Amino acid sequence: MSKLDTSQTRPMKESDFIEQNKEKWKHFEQNLVKKDATPQEVSKLFVQITDDLSYSRTFYNNRSVKLYLNGIAKLLFNDINKAKKNKWSVFASFWKKELPQVMYASRRPMLISFLVFWSCFILGVITSIYEPSFANTILGDSYIVMTNENIESGSPMHVYADDGEMETFLPILLNNLLVAFRTFFSGFFASIGSLVIMMYNGVMVGVFQFFFVEKEVLTEMMANDGAIRGFFHYFFFDDNLFRKSFLSIWTHGTLEISAIIIAGGAGITLGKGLLFPKTYSRLQAFKMSARNGLKIIMGISPVIFLAAFIEGFLTRHTDIPNILRLSFILLSLAFIIVYFVWYPRWVAKKTAFVEDSLDVAPVYVKKNPFNPNKILSIAELFSESLRVYFKSLGFYLTFVLPCSLLFAIIVATDEIGLFFEADYYYVSYTIADYFNYSALPAVAIISGLFFLFFFVFSTLFTKLKLTAPEEKFSIKNTSFSYSALSFFLCTPVFVGLIAIGNGWFVFLAFLLLPLLILMSSVSSNENINFFAAAGKTSSLLNNNWFKFIALSLLISALLSLFFFSINAIFDSLIVKTGIIWSLTDDDEIANSLSLGFSAFLISFSFLSYLILMSASSCVLYYTLKETHTAKDLLVRIKNITAKE
Repeated sequence: MSKLDTSQTRPMKESDFIEQNKEKWKHFEQNLVKKDATPQEVSKLFVQITDDLSYSRTFYNNRSVKLYLNGIAKLLFNDINKAKKNKWSVFASFWKKELPQVMYASRRPMLISFLVFWSCFILGVITSIYEPSFANTILGDSYIVMTNENIESGSPMHVYADDGEMETFLPILLNNLLVAFRTFFSGFFASIGSLVIMMYNGVMVGVFQFFFVEKEVLTEMMANDGAIRGFFHYFFFDDNLFRKSFLSIWTHGTLEISAIIIAGGAGITLGKGLLFPKTYSRLQAFKMSARNGLKIIMGISPVIFLAAFIEGFLTRHTDIPNILRLSFILLSLAFIIVYFVWYPRWVAKKTAFVEDSLDVAPVYVKKNPFNPNKILSIAELFSESLRVYFKSLGFYLTFVLPCSLLFAIIVATDEIGLFFEADYYYVSYTIADYFNYSALPAVAIISGLFFLFFFVFSTLFTKLKLTAPEEKFSIKNTSFSYSALSFFLCTPVFVGLIAIGNGWFVFLAFLLLPLLILMSSVSSNENINFFAAAGKTSSLLNNNWFKFIALSLLISALLSLFFFSINAIFDSLIVKTGIIWSLTDDDEIANSLSLGFSAFLISFSFLSYLILMSASSCVLYYTLKETHTAKDLLVRIKNITAKE
């Protein structure tokens, strides 16, 4: 086909343009999928497709055909240049080009996150001015008492030197990473979750900073010939509590708070795909927004690490000259502004159609059915496990939701005293309560039966969907007896270790759980008894322990992030803001509702974890089997020999 004339004054209709070129584009897709074109052919295809893309940008700039062609052009370009890239160039490209592009494309969500945080910071300060007790509500009575004692002793920032450097650094790092990821994943709820977390953090930081100011600011300001002159003198000349707190807090806080604000912007970016899909399907838009948000989170992870390191090793040294600490704060601020604000804008000006290149739906490739003879990588195992889980999510929820709701009702009412002592007033229900079997052994037995049911049904259902996806689930067509007996032997081990009550035994129970599930999965798939499956599992895991451990950690991390994100939103929206208490005047009913909500979230999250872990074990089984036996490889070699 001849090159399109983009100089014509009257363009053809979009439908005619598509009709004229659809066969050519179909040929392009086939080359992309099969990857059998020579480099010369790929380069020729790239020239032709960019011609069509140029035409579509000129005459159909806001239509989906432009986005489609842009996607093909990008994939072709990557195919041409992939041989030139190595892992270091990809790593450098992420920081030099990819992350700045994503930051620029997400500039509006970042601005929203910035404005929400600092508006709530100001709100926290103003509220503290008019209601001094507000600090106790936000920071807690114990923290206020401790800080007042430190101020009176002449070491207001002693909180940063209570423990050793490493003992301070590691918990802060883990906490800040958790806050960042929780803020990001909360954006799944139409960005509202991320906004709520930003609001709460803004108010908390404002209250925290003003707490040190209110101790002396009013008297100091008015003692220096009027409020305005006193304000200037206090903030710039006096060696006072505010200066000490400001230099200590913001030595690490400049990077830490900036990273949290950026994480909030990443969360809003995540929700943006669901709210505003533009010309894409809502699922496509969500995938793209999630991908961009994850890149941002990856980009701020080193910043969070550096902030935690500074807080653990540097902030405690308040004897460092003030000018050096102030210079460090300004240097940190300059880095944030230059790399995360100015540099993305500069890269965007040098890159044509930067947002188009980010918001590109991949060329459609039909999903092949699960191949039990293929050896999957860790990423593929994780992806396939999620695919199996979400493909049958509706079926799983028909069991998880009613069970979790029933459990929540039992906890909220607790008429028979299964979970709480009658003479003690409980204000929260936590994961520790969910696995507390020390009071009544009956709770351990009931929990074990519930877990046993979910183990067996999810394993059998996943096995069926992997091997015969079109068949309807029926116990008659499954290896029910082997699965039930295997999990019947495994479940008491898991529940029994928890029932002992010792922290190390609880840790051991959760450490062994993925292995127990895998052994039972092997029993179900091989149709052998549990003890034979234990030996078989040992053989299958030989030289494959890393895959098993990595997959188990990924599944655990995913569900942990989900739970803590949901729980944070629940805690902020339902408990801290008192929505439950606004629904009723009866404190007992309000407390029961709060306990019920917490119990539902914990039960839903853990039962979902059991199902996903069982599904991933079934997926992993086939990879381990092929790795161990090489059955498919031997068949293919035999066929080649036969043909010769």
